[in-house]
Amino acid sequence: MDQTTLKRACASTDRFLASVTADQLALPTPCAEWDVRALLNHLVGTVALYRALMTGTAPAANMAPGGLPDVDMLGADPVAAYRTGVEGVLAVTDDDALARTHPTPLGDMPGAALCGFSTLDVLVHGWDLARATGQEPTLDPDLAEQLLAFARQAISNDMRAPRIGPEVAVAADAPATDRLVAFMGRTP
Repeated sequence: MDQTTLKRACASTDRFLASVTADQLALPTPCAEWDVRALLNHLVGTVALYRALMTGTAPAANMAPGGLPDVDMLGADPVAAYRTGVEGVLAVTDDDALARTHPTPLGDMPGAALCGFSTLDVLVHGWDLARATGQEPTLDPDLAEQLLAFARQAISNDMRAPRIGPEVAVAADAPATDRLVAFMGRTP
């Protein structure tokens, strides 16, 4: 994975986040245990954790991959918190960081793979956010295809639990968005 793909995924999620209203923060999401506010905390925590792992620095909050940060990461402005986090990750995602191996809670990982997992997480949770808030959750087909290819290579069945549900069956010719989210355990 590379900075361009990460940037595109972050922008995709940003367009959904920009339309979320304060009264939607308590809505349920496709992530059964999270409401919209928790999902957004996870997203902001994910970009903060990714930045910390890519730079070898302490994260802004304690957070296990796939979990929630131990503190509120949103403050009064979830959009600003997300955008600040995205600026930080894009600033540290360069060729050198992508080429290096980084220690992570899941073991040492090549920077490109770490970027891929974070990019996948941001994009799919953007879909979750759109779905939860009544927005049209269609993702850019090329981006969805690229991340589906990454996910099929990087995620094995034994890695799924507890963070990723079992793959949901969809037609082979279903739209790219549907095939991606189905692979990630969501019902399109």
